[in-house]
Amino acid sequence: MVDTYRNFAELSASEVYGIDYQIAFSYRLSNKTIVAIHGGGIETGISELAMNIAGLSHSCYLFEGLKSSDNGTLHITSTNFDEPNALNMAAESDYCLSLHGYADTTRKHTLIGGADHDVKLQVYNKLIATGFSAELLDENDRISGSDPNNIVNKTKRRMGVQLEISTLQRNSFFGINTRADRKNTQTEEFYRYTQVLKDVFGKLV
Repeated sequence: MVDTYRNFAELSASEVYGIDYQIAFSYRLSNKTIVAIHGGGIETGISELAMNIAGLSHSCYLFEGLKSSDNGTLHITSTNFDEPNALNMAAESDYCLSLHGYADTTRKHTLIGGADHDVKLQVYNKLIATGFSAELLDENDRISGSDPNNIVNKTKRRMGVQLEISTLQRNSFFGINTRADRKNTQTEEFYRYTQVLKDVFGKLV
């Protein structure tokens, strides 16, 4: 998919804040930040996952599409995403987890990338042990998240973990997968999945 906008400046010059998109973030006394730069209607279910994983323990950043349709026009690829609050939060963190969705309605699956090899291996092992389908992406994969310019790797440690979660897996997290209903219809599978990430990131120092 070719992005409509090359960066946040272009997007904000054409789209209306509060109508087409919104930004929400919260700072916690933590060295970890959970980000969803394609939240809301861009890659559905990602915002809810990020908020639950962060909870009251970790900082959280959301960039959310609010349009009734065509939220894909708000997609800025991770290596070009330069909204200032997101950059600042990543730069102030030791660890960053970036959540994304990819199109696959046939398989519940998670693609694990990012430059933090140790932590992404922990995530992989924990997901598999909990009964989820997952794989570690090769660094040469186009969505591996290993590029230094990817926002998830712009931490103090210059590395992070990126998850790409399939459509079918994200759909399984909600009884009704609509913007209005996702927050009230989260399934047992949703909580098992988010607990994996809470367990891994909660133990990092």
